[in-house]
Amino acid sequence: MENLTPIEIANKIKELSGLDVFKNSRQRKYIEVRSLFNHLLRNKLNMRWIHIAELHIKNGKTSDHSTVLYSSNNYAYYCQHNPKLTEIENIFTFKSDLCYDKIDRVHYLENKVTNLENKNSELKNKLKHPMYKVIRDVPENLQDEVGQKLKLWEKSLEWKKELN
Repeated sequence: MENLTPIEIANKIKELSGLDVFKNSRQRKYIEVRSLFNHLLRNKLNMRWIHIAELHIKNGKTSDHSTVLYSSNNYAYYCQHNPKLTEIENIFTFKSDLCYDKIDRVHYLENKVTNLENKNSELKNKLKHPMYKVIRDVPENLQDEVGQKLKLWEKSLEWKKELN
């Protein structure tokens, strides 16, 4: 299991342990699996403390960066008393040398490129409209005159907009 998102990791931990890491509970069993989850996100995906805390909050668990830090730092202690945590941890493998912030940035940039390509395509389609062709083909010496006439025509349409 590699290249999982944080939510997929949480779901897998829930599947393996039967415990939801986002449950607002102070029972030891929940604290321990939450510690495992925080440990994986911080030490395997290199997520920042604040991002881990925000992930908890988005999923209904009250948290802040100091709580996540404390939880992750106590993971080794919890493992001494609950060997199942180590078993679950060993199921996860992380081969990417990219930290989660970098992976997140890559996805952000990929989405941005896709959005720009879509906007470019829309603009190209608009430029195919016959009106744009007429305006593009106006000789340079007549562009000022045509521009003035278009402004007058635009003003004459304003009263129609006010009626609607």
